[in-house]
Amino acid sequence: MVPCDDRPGWDFGKIMSSIIQILFCLSVILSFGPTINAYAEDNTQKSISAEDGEFRAVISGEGEPWFDPKTGGRVKFTFSVTDKVNNREYPVYLDNVTAKVFSLSIIQGKLIVMGEEANLHSPVTTLIDLKNREEADSFIGFGNTLSPTGRFLIYRKFYPTQTAEPPVMSDLVLVYDLSDSANENRMRGEDAYRNDPIGRLIEVGHPIYPEINAGKKHYRVWVPEESKRHTIIPNGFFWFDHDRKVAFGDQIGGENFLVVVDLSNGLARPVIHRMEIDLRPLLRPEDRENPAILHEAQPVKLESVQDMKNGKVKARISSAMPLRDNNLEFLFEEEASAVPQQTQDSPPPTHEPQK
Repeated sequence: MVPCDDRPGWDFGKIMSSIIQILFCLSVILSFGPTINAYAEDNTQKSISAEDGEFRAVISGEGEPWFDPKTGGRVKFTFSVTDKVNNREYPVYLDNVTAKVFSLSIIQGKLIVMGEEANLHSPVTTLIDLKNREEADSFIGFGNTLSPTGRFLIYRKFYPTQTAEPPVMSDLVLVYDLSDSANENRMRGEDAYRNDPIGRLIEVGHPIYPEINAGKKHYRVWVPEESKRHTIIPNGFFWFDHDRKVAFGDQIGGENFLVVVDLSNGLARPVIHRMEIDLRPLLRPEDRENPAILHEAQPVKLESVQDMKNGKVKARISSAMPLRDNNLEFLFEEEASAVPQQTQDSPPPTHEPQK
C-alpha cells in the first residue's frame, strides 16, 4: 500500500471519502426511524447478559423508544446493572444508532455492547461506563475481536461497500485500547471531530496495518492501484503472547500472506511481519505446479494461529480444494525493524501493551 498521489488538483480519495460519509450519514439518520421497532419483538434479546467480579448487566429493554425524563430523549435499550461490591442495582441506557444487540461483556468497569445499526446492518460497538452510568464511546468497525486480557479490541475500518466499488477500498486494521479515553483512541485529535460526527464514528483506533497507515497514523483507505489493495482474509484475528502479538491473513494482488504484528513497543510503534502463504507444500506433489489447481485452491481461510515461541507460528489453513495437510509453520525475525518513524502530523508514542 502506498500513499495517495500528492500532486495538486482534485483529490479523488478525499472526494470519494466525503461522498461515502454523506451517504453513511443519511443511513445513520434513517436508523432512528421506525426500523428499530423490528427488533423490539426479538425475544432472544432478553437472554443477553454479562458479568464479572464487580458488575452484572442484563438487557431489560429491547429497542423500544420511550421518553425518559432524565435524558429528555428516546431510549433504545435499557440494561439492569447490579453493583455487586456496593450491593446496588440501577439502570443504564443505550441511545445511539444501535438497533440490535448481539452480545455483552464487562471489561475494566465498562459494559461493551456489540450490535448493529438498522439500515446498512453496520456493526456498532458501544462502551458504557458502569460507574458513571453513561456512554463512554461508540464506533463502527468490522470483525471486532477482544484480546485475551480484555485490554484491546481489534477490527477492520468500516466503509459502506454499497456506496463504492469494494475493490477501490483497501482494508485497514485498527486497535482500540480499552484502558484509554475515547479521545486517546482517535488519531486526528479532538478538535478534528467537532464538525465531523461521522468521522468520529468510523475513524477510531490505532492503525497497526498496513505499514503506511501505521507509520503516518492516518485512516485513508482509498488505494487506486489494484495490486496494492489489502483484503483481510477470514476468519478474523488471533491474539497471543499476552496481547503482545496478533496474527491475521491478508490478500494483496492475488497473493495470500500471514501477517504477525508485534505490539511489544506500544500501539504507536507496531512491528509488522508479513509472510507469503504458499499452498504448494499442502497439495499433492503432482498438483503443486499446476496453475489450474493453484487457482482453484483460492480463496484460503485462516482457521487458527498458534504461537510456537522463538519467532515461529503455526497456522491452520482451509482451502476451496482438499489439502493433504492443513498446517503451515512460519518463521519471522523477532528483532525486525519497526514501521516508518512518526511524522509531524502523527502523535508521539504513549501506549504500551499490558505486561
